[in-house]
Amino acid sequence: MREFRLATRVRLGAEALEALDEFRGRPVFLVTDDFLATTGVYRKVVDRLGERVTTFTGVKPNPSTSEIGAGVSVYLQSGPDVVVAYGGGSVMDAAKVMHKAALDAGFGAPEGIVAIPTTSGSGSEVTSFAVVTDEQTHTKVPIASSELVAGLAILDPEAVVGVPPHITADSGMDVLTHATEAYVALEACDFSDALAEKAVELVFGNLERCYTHGDDLEARSHMHNASCMAAMAFDNVGLGIVHSLAHALGGHYPIAHGRLNALLLPHVIEFNAARSDRAAERYARLSRLLHPSARGRAAVTSLIGAVERLRSRLGIPSRLSDLKVASEVLRRDEDDLVAAALADGCTTTTPVAPSPDDLKGILRRIA
Repeated sequence: MREFRLATRVRLGAEALEALDEFRGRPVFLVTDDFLATTGVYRKVVDRLGERVTTFTGVKPNPSTSEIGAGVSVYLQSGPDVVVAYGGGSVMDAAKVMHKAALDAGFGAPEGIVAIPTTSGSGSEVTSFAVVTDEQTHTKVPIASSELVAGLAILDPEAVVGVPPHITADSGMDVLTHATEAYVALEACDFSDALAEKAVELVFGNLERCYTHGDDLEARSHMHNASCMAAMAFDNVGLGIVHSLAHALGGHYPIAHGRLNALLLPHVIEFNAARSDRAAERYARLSRLLHPSARGRAAVTSLIGAVERLRSRLGIPSRLSDLKVASEVLRRDEDDLVAAALADGCTTTTPVAPSPDDLKGILRRIA
């Protein structure tokens, strides 16, 4: 028997923040970062919630175990009814893990988590996953639990209007990777397919518009929706080795997760399609969303080309050396990176089980 879960209530559109009114006047633990705490939408969030808000702003990109510990201390002191995460994937993941730690200690907020994403990328507002960085091992540790699922997600397009172009690009390529990997995952089904296909269409139709015209509310709304839908898909059926390798690389080098995905995705599509007829046909189906006449292996090549053209138009380089990771450094760390990727939970749902040499080959192609 299979199960497909959609556990989060989603509010979307220009008036979505009104959903916070149900928590007004109650004790709230609000997690964000230093920059977002200066924004106009943040002030709207606080005004909606009222005067009993305790804010933690200590989240940095790729949240670490020490940041989580500091946040849990503030969380326990505040004794909240609800946790509100206002931020991108790092903020939402941090808030989710803090909440899980508080629950494990017997002091979790009874109303759970409200997530307000400020990037259209991670989809963490609807997933049962979070990723934290272990400072001792320099690895990213994925955590999965039903207790990490937000009860309410608020998709307000105004929250992403001010996102800088490079973050728009990185987070948007993360959405595309989520949808593409979910579409070829071993457990993919009709429900995940529908969500992934629509997400791919929306990314190719709107991401470049968001990148070049950041105040385009229509395009921003579509990308916000795409991010959420792609996350619903992968939360149920899993991801693949783009994410396994990106997690490993991100634990070693200070490069945005979505940017790493953008480098890896074309090479992983090629790798999977060459070794699995099922994966090749599924990539061809995605390609036909963009080029209806494409067929067979030519359609796979067409999809790879479309991904690479989008990456280039978004100003994302194609190699790690362009991101200040020298090839000799990558070779030095290669065995550790491969070991981390093989141990990553995303590898269990990838359509082609890779060997260590397979992963080394992919890494060397982006060196």
